[in-house]
Amino acid sequence: MYNVLLVDDEREIRQGLRLKIDWQQLGLQIAGEAGNGQEALEWLQTGDCDIIITDMRMPIMDGVELLESCSRQYPDIRLIVLTGYDDFQYAHAAIKNRASDLLLKPVTRSELAGALGRVASELDRERSAQAERKLAEWKLSRYLEEMKEQFIQSVIRAYPGSSHLWPERVRLFGLNELAEQPVRFVAIGLPPAPEEAPEESGLRLPFELLCRELAGTTGSAPGIPVFREAKHPDLLFAIVPGDTAAVQSFSSQVADIVRSYLKQKALVMAGEPVQGLEAWREGYLSSVLAWYMSRYTQQAGAEPTRGPADPAQLAAQDKLKLLQRHLADGRKAAFEKLVEEELAAALAFSHPQFIKLIFQCCLAIEAAADAMGLALREKDEIWLDPERVWGLGTVSKACGFLYGLAEPLFSLKKGDSTREEPSIVEAMKEMIELNYMNDLNLSQIAEQYHYNLSYLSDLFKTKTGKSFLQYLTDVRMNKAVQLLDETPLSLSDIAELTGFSNASYFSTKFKKVFGISPSEYRQKDKNI
Repeated sequence: MYNVLLVDDEREIRQGLRLKIDWQQLGLQIAGEAGNGQEALEWLQTGDCDIIITDMRMPIMDGVELLESCSRQYPDIRLIVLTGYDDFQYAHAAIKNRASDLLLKPVTRSELAGALGRVASELDRERSAQAERKLAEWKLSRYLEEMKEQFIQSVIRAYPGSSHLWPERVRLFGLNELAEQPVRFVAIGLPPAPEEAPEESGLRLPFELLCRELAGTTGSAPGIPVFREAKHPDLLFAIVPGDTAAVQSFSSQVADIVRSYLKQKALVMAGEPVQGLEAWREGYLSSVLAWYMSRYTQQAGAEPTRGPADPAQLAAQDKLKLLQRHLADGRKAAFEKLVEEELAAALAFSHPQFIKLIFQCCLAIEAAADAMGLALREKDEIWLDPERVWGLGTVSKACGFLYGLAEPLFSLKKGDSTREEPSIVEAMKEMIELNYMNDLNLSQIAEQYHYNLSYLSDLFKTKTGKSFLQYLTDVRMNKAVQLLDETPLSLSDIAELTGFSNASYFSTKFKKVFGISPSEYRQKDKNI
């Protein structure tokens, strides 16, 4: 319903206007009355009005002054003017102040209903257009947010061939400050739902919405980035400025809001401070480790793990770097010897330190597998069932578990027939999904993963039915169609966001794929 304000110095006239038509049938309601222009302006200070019907000859403040004031202060209000046949100067004032209609007294029922119907229709069109604009803006903001999360995921996955585009993406997604200053990754999750309370497993969505809303309203201009990672579906990750007070404040707010709205105790753990995009992967992995270790100590009732200043832990960090070099170079015997020695030392120090080292070794193996384009088998994904690690109580059991986890990497290095070729294809498809907006190059990928270029190209086409370039183009085109459908972005912006060098090249490729230009596609969609 649109609100109408009647302005006339004669009460009988106002009453007559009330009775002249069926206001509700037109989608209108009379919200108030005023005896002159001054009373009308006073009413508008607190009242909600869409349409004003006003006489021109009134005491104290006439219709001319009212029109001029409304034109300045309330430009969105529609004005319908009532005036006598001989009052030309009033008609001129109405036109000057863009009144929607000028009606001559005495006004007939059909004239008034027609004028109001036209104004209501105009308001309907405007509100509909405004709603469409807001929806398009919301869809664009969500799309950009998804792209920002994809960019963060590509950074922490350390995919090859895209780091030269990082500065541009950092600027686009408003991550400049976080990319330059120390940050800490914060892992957030709920405790596992007990079997006797399956309804608690349905809290993931409200939990995520609460955390995202809080992260977007923390006071910093772009907010705190929040993202998910497929390997840890039950966790959310936030990137918080590395200042200890900021991390503690954010963690406390998350815990408070989850406890207040969901009646749950969130587990919030921060990783080690890191600085620069190149170090984000390590910061992310340290938050994963901190979260699972905290969960372990809570469930097992174990003593807390020691702080980072412990000599044993510092020594383990140096050995972990050596462990990663053994994995990268394919030195299996050296890897197994080092794992056994460090696990024995960690268990002698404390059982929590022993469990923590197992997790750290798992992370090292997982990172090496990512670098080789090798996807670990689902049964080896420890994050889907971390209780397996907690159940490894002896050095021999832990060694057997880690050796089995690393075996596919050593087989791949030796070129054995046991190498799992589909894993590199899945890794490439995932890379394309996260980096389609970047300059992806098959030769760079082949070099990174130590594959022959021709062999990798043929393998990808065999497994997907498409060449690497065709698959990449299809992903980009699907994203472009989504942007054309859901946002008002220009073709230049869409070309940039979907990895095409310019709008002209994008239009040419789009027409080749779909048979019409992007502009024709967008116009066709509007005409349906």
